[in-house]
Amino acid sequence: MKTFCVKLRLFETQLRNFNLAHFPVLSENNSAFPTTNLSAKKEKYVSVITSLKTEFSRRFQDFSNIEKEIRLFSTPFLMNVEEVEESLQLELIEIQCDDSLKNLHQLLSLPDFYRSLEKAKFPLMRRQAKRMMSLFGSTYICEQTFSLLTMNKSRLRTKMSDSHLRDVLRISTTKFTPDLPAILQFKVQHHCAH
Repeated sequence: MKTFCVKLRLFETQLRNFNLAHFPVLSENNSAFPTTNLSAKKEKYVSVITSLKTEFSRRFQDFSNIEKEIRLFSTPFLMNVEEVEESLQLELIEIQCDDSLKNLHQLLSLPDFYRSLEKAKFPLMRRQAKRMMSLFGSTYICEQTFSLLTMNKSRLRTKMSDSHLRDVLRISTTKFTPDLPAILQFKVQHHCAH
């Protein structure tokens, strides 16, 4: 998100100066039709980028409020201890000074790294990590479910009822796998193809 915002600011500045380095189609049109005065339309392009930047900032302002917590979660070895909440400072120092934990951080995924921390020694850092993971886990589940919904509710499947769609989504998003041999064993009669 941060990268995207920085790119939008760059695009806005470059468009104001009619620098088309990152706008290849606009640059091609400018070269192909030199008599067309595209620079006259630059304010329209700039206003689109500006409104996109404003809307993006508005929608994701909550993330800017917790930016330090996100950095602490993702890069605990690069955090300045004095920037961290006081209750976490001592545990963070313990983590940063432990070379074996630094190696684990490089080898493991973030969830696995925080699971590997001793419960008794790092209870606050583990709790903080759980909080951060829950933020992004729920977003991922929402995006996954929406993708499955659009894939299953297509124009080729218009006869699918809401209850069928609900069942498909429930099956698609669960982590459980059915034990098909056990289920089939309880069936009295198997249906054969005619």
